[in-house]
Amino acid sequence: MSARRFAVIGWTVAAGIAAALTVAHAAGLRLNFTHSAPSGLWQVHNLAADAITRGTLVEVCPPAAPIVKAMRDGGYLSRGWWSNCPAFGVTPLLKPVAAVAGDHVVIHHGQAAMVNGVPLPNTVAEPGIPAWPDGDYIVPAGRVWLFSSYSSASFDSRYFGPVAIDNVRGEASPVLIRGNTATMTIGAK
Repeated sequence: MSARRFAVIGWTVAAGIAAALTVAHAAGLRLNFTHSAPSGLWQVHNLAADAITRGTLVEVCPPAAPIVKAMRDGGYLSRGWWSNCPAFGVTPLLKPVAAVAGDHVVIHHGQAAMVNGVPLPNTVAEPGIPAWPDGDYIVPAGRVWLFSSYSSASFDSRYFGPVAIDNVRGEASPVLIRGNTATMTIGAK
């Protein structure tokens, strides 16, 4: 096979893969390999701001907090492709909404985060990673707290605090995943 023919085939295959990935992304399909939710294929659907409730798994851009930049620079957060988050150009995250407007969030280093008096499993901040300041917080309108109890290694509000509802890009639903979403304890009523 000539070098030219090989190059044409190679570029054709690459263009086909790029087109397939673009169509999949436009259809809301996302791959997750983070610790916040089961790994695999998810689909993100539009979600009105007033439909965001405790327990909803969302695709979200982290806030423009210094810890987000540090985690990106350290390689913990990946840089985005098509849908970069404006702050620091990272890939959007999948996170469960654990606290909404009016909820009471308690953060104390070395202890699980609490929402409305209920401790959330696997939400103790990792030593050596700067955590959100200790305190008792009432969630204001237009903000949510995102805690994933799926894994203690999740990067969520225990580090970057509350997130503006405007950062939420949609609701995520599993398509083909490895793991169990039932193990994701998400907030208290």
